[in-house]
Amino acid sequence: MSTYYYTLFIIFTVIVTMMILDHNVSEYINLLFKILKINIQRFIWMIRFHPNNFITTYLQNRKYDKIARELEKEFSSK
Repeated sequence: MSTYYYTLFIIFTVIVTMMILDHNVSEYINLLFKILKINIQRFIWMIRFHPNNFITTYLQNRKYDKIARELEKEFSSK
């Protein structure tokens, strides 16, 4: 095994030992993962709904053009 695996193993064992000895450490790590999940979701929402995102703007414009063409056909047939 390389030193990389040994260092990862040592870090993991230290963290697990701290989690076993002190319950607050496990709660802290749990909260860190929740914050990470929330930040990832926030980043995805920012990408999807930012007004300068050209992909979502293109998709919305295409949808509105389709609705406009349908309405124009409906009004021209009446």
